Amino acid sequence: MNISMTHLPILLVAVPILMSALMIFLRSNPNVQKWLNVSVSFAMMLISIILLLQVWNGGIQVYEVGEWGKYGIVLVADLLSSGMVVLSSLVSFLALLYSLDYIEGRSLNLTYHPLFNLLVAGLNGTFLTGDIFNMFVFFEILLLSSCGLVIANEKGGVTKSSDKMEATFKYLILNMIGSIVMLIAVASLYATVGTLNMADLSVKISAMTAAGTLPWHIYAIALLFIVVFGNKAAIFPMHYWLPDVHPTAPSPISAMLSGVMIKVGAYGILRIFFLIFRDALFLLQPIIILLALVTIIIGAVSAVGQNDVKRLLAYSSVSQIGYIFLGIGIGSVYALTAALVYMVNHAIAKSMLFLTSGGIIHHAGTRDMRHMGGMNKTTPIMSVAFLIGAMSISGLPPMGGFVAKFILFDAGLRAEYYIPVAIALFFAVFTLFYMFRAWLLMFWGETRDVEEYGEYSSHKPSLMIVLPIVSLAALVFIFGVYAEPLIVLAQAIAEQLIDPQPYIDAVMTRVVR
Repeated sequence: MNISMTHLPILLVAVPILMSALMIFLRSNPNVQKWLNVSVSFAMMLISIILLLQVWNGGIQVYEVGEWGKYGIVLVADLLSSGMVVLSSLVSFLALLYSLDYIEGRSLNLTYHPLFNLLVAGLNGTFLTGDIFNMFVFFEILLLSSCGLVIANEKGGVTKSSDKMEATFKYLILNMIGSIVMLIAVASLYATVGTLNMADLSVKISAMTAAGTLPWHIYAIALLFIVVFGNKAAIFPMHYWLPDVHPTAPSPISAMLSGVMIKVGAYGILRIFFLIFRDALFLLQPIIILLALVTIIIGAVSAVGQNDVKRLLAYSSVSQIGYIFLGIGIGSVYALTAALVYMVNHAIAKSMLFLTSGGIIHHAGTRDMRHMGGMNKTTPIMSVAFLIGAMSISGLPPMGGFVAKFILFDAGLRAEYYIPVAIALFFAVFTLFYMFRAWLLMFWGETRDVEEYGEYSSHKPSLMIVLPIVSLAALVFIFGVYAEPLIVLAQAIAEQLIDPQPYIDAVMTRVVR
């Protein structure tokens, strides 16, 4: 393999960190700053795709930072981590394009570009790291950069700064508690097993189980990780920060938070539980299924009563992440395949819906759907985009969400989880109701009272706003009509998760200096 090709994993983490520093130095030259950031973001997307193809064709790649083997930091690119990096790079590139015309100039120039790069570095690092303490470090980078981005100002801001501050405060406090819990879990694991390398942890815990010497508190540590990753994914009862943060954040950041950030929690559960706590899955899976079902119910019921378009989408994200966790909880190869397909489809459709909602709010000057109406005539492109997203989230053909829901329910029935599937199916009807209620309220019916609420903006959305929305809408449609490559990839990832031996071999057979 070409020498330069072996460095792809570290590039995906190091380049955004370096760019973050460079963006601060380029503040006096906004145009150079803007286009350099877009160019590098596009390059990151291409590198992530090359990495995924390399892993697909050549097997798992392990990159030793500092060449200390399992005693140092390793970056591991398997199909799951490289696939997640592709998803995050795609959404972040399109969100960045959208930001150029959406975020207020001063905010964009001073803080937005550096923090956005740190967010990307945190995401890529979380997905690629093979070391559990390193994952904690990247979680902190993610948290702090996303807090700064939530309070960025959009043009013609509809959201009050005080609301942004309140939401960020909740987000920060809950996630700091989550960080403390993670630190306790990681320290306890290290005290018990004596290593932080995930593959090494897996080997040692399996050996303890086989010898019958596994201490009982390993199960308690596993439960702590449900709290940690449940908080990141916003599953019940750790979901309280999300309905405040997503509506108040600028729309491109809402797209990042809902599209990729809450998937970090699902990724963590998949990686840690199926690699390290395989022997505790019998205890953990019923808990995950129960939490998933409650999350589906609370998200769906809460979304029905919302009049704020972004708050509705935020509660919808809570409900939808429940479906992903349901697949993870069932835990068969087919169910994990379904959960992964669902994750990708939700990331793309929900990112598109949040970007579309940004255009709608810009056009209407409000987030309240009762103060809209008849926008089908004034902004047809947003109407079509919102409809495509609503169809996908609701699980209607021919959109990607239909395929995802279909195989998830099929996997549940085959595994004989009849009651959980029945509950999930019943609340899928709620999704259909609230998504189409929102679409009809905003785009159909009488145009709003001009005297009371003013005219709609005559400003047409720019290419920077329309291009990301159209790109994501096309992907939603493509994954609905031609889902086979995605399902094949998801199945290969699911098989790697169920049998982590190739991952362990790739990491543990390295030469330690």
